[in-house]
Amino acid sequence: MWMWYVAAVAPTKPTTRAARMHDLLRSAILRGELAPGEPLRLAALAAKYDASQSLVREALTRLAENNLAELSPNQGFRVVSISRSDLIAITDLRVLLEGEALRLSIEHGDVEWEAAVVSTHHVLERATFTLAGEPGTTQAWSDAHAAFHIALVSACPNPRMLALTNSLRDGAELYRQLSEGGSRFAERDIPAEHRELMRLATSRDPLAVESLERHLRRTTDDVLDSGVLAP
Repeated sequence: MWMWYVAAVAPTKPTTRAARMHDLLRSAILRGELAPGEPLRLAALAAKYDASQSLVREALTRLAENNLAELSPNQGFRVVSISRSDLIAITDLRVLLEGEALRLSIEHGDVEWEAAVVSTHHVLERATFTLAGEPGTTQAWSDAHAAFHIALVSACPNPRMLALTNSLRDGAELYRQLSEGGSRFAERDIPAEHRELMRLATSRDPLAVESLERHLRRTTDDVLDSGVLAP
């Protein structure tokens, strides 16, 4: 009945050149290779990625629709700007929407949903997460982290809600990547937080929603305390 959710969990390979370009630019933004507020020049990006300007424009338009880029009249595209108020707004919306999506997943998910939650958590447990003073979190951990959170809500029967949660998760990830060296992250047992989420969700325990909210808000507090955002 819920086989459709598998596509939301498993990584999918882009099927078109436009999709590949979108994914390349999205990854560059989330990893901080393209800094917040940085202009996104069509000609420069087309040369860097050996693509046409029309292809780059199409990808940037999609990124703007998902709030990772901005389009200003007479100025063109730029990476989305960041601020404390924006992060708080993203978090408040994630708590509402992702929490409800998790509640619906617990209500509607079947054994295959449970298996997806367990398997993505297993991969996340074995990925490398580095702490303050060490090199940045590996891309493998970031990918596994996203896959686990996607799996948690993947049995939600509302595709529009899932699309919004994915967009908000990307917005939050941009902030997390910028601040991952902060000391507050080092003080947390993040794997334990994920284990609790996995256990509560697969036990169909409504407390999973509260656990998710604590997890999201702790990360936001860590980012706010990291000093990367202006007061």
